[in-house]
Amino acid sequence: MRLFSNLFVFLILFLIAFPVFAEDEDSKPKKNSSVYIGGGFVSKQTYLGSSSRRFIWIPVAAFKYHNQDKNYFNSFEFYGPSASLSLIDKDSFSFGLIWEYDFGRQQGDDNSLFTLEEIDPGHEVGLDFEYKLPYNFSLGTSVLTAVDDPGDSINADFSLNYTKSVWITFEQRFVNQTSLSYQYGNSEWMDTWFGTPINAKYASHTPGSGFYGISIMNNLVSPITDRVEILINAEYQRLMGDAGDSPLVDKQGSPNQYSLMVMGLFKFYSF
Repeated sequence: MRLFSNLFVFLILFLIAFPVFAEDEDSKPKKNSSVYIGGGFVSKQTYLGSSSRRFIWIPVAAFKYHNQDKNYFNSFEFYGPSASLSLIDKDSFSFGLIWEYDFGRQQGDDNSLFTLEEIDPGHEVGLDFEYKLPYNFSLGTSVLTAVDDPGDSINADFSLNYTKSVWITFEQRFVNQTSLSYQYGNSEWMDTWFGTPINAKYASHTPGSGFYGISIMNNLVSPITDRVEILINAEYQRLMGDAGDSPLVDKQGSPNQYSLMVMGLFKFYSF
């Protein structure tokens, strides 16, 4: 309930500030914003490094704003547990803010976790930067840190992306992005997720900062009709370094992490 109340406040604040950067001088306003409802399923590991999986049916509320005529504050997207706000979007680069909800890790997620501390769910905020290359390629970097303790635990992603984007109509855009990326965590983040104390179940493992994974991902957003669009996200990640060597992964879990998300969204209001 706290999560949804925070998301509601976040969306209301954006809608209040919306006229500041969404105003259009044309005599006939363009419909740059859309509100969606829908749902789908997510299949993923129960926690990072786990060998067990969970299958979840989830409802989704979404809001999208995109103004092709602007280079600043020209887009905002909110999908369930994540949101992004574009600050600058030029021909050569883009820069923005991102927010995500981290569901954490509870002992009930797996019997192997009963000797470890739980990781509380929480909000993460950060920055996203993309440098655009020829032929639809780009280099991307995103950095996230926990809201309740900013700068202490840091998780970053460095990616090479290929994006195919086509505006079918002014309000409908087909987007397919394939990414190859490396994930980096500082020592605090690594120890939280992959550290183990010495006990009857595990050997002591205190990972340091470094690259902990490599992944390939494909994300598709495609209109089906004027009011319906589908989202498909598939990702494979291979844990490595101190993450792959953790007893939690090596003895109990798996370095191979798979996820699949499929969602359908119905647009019921545009303005």
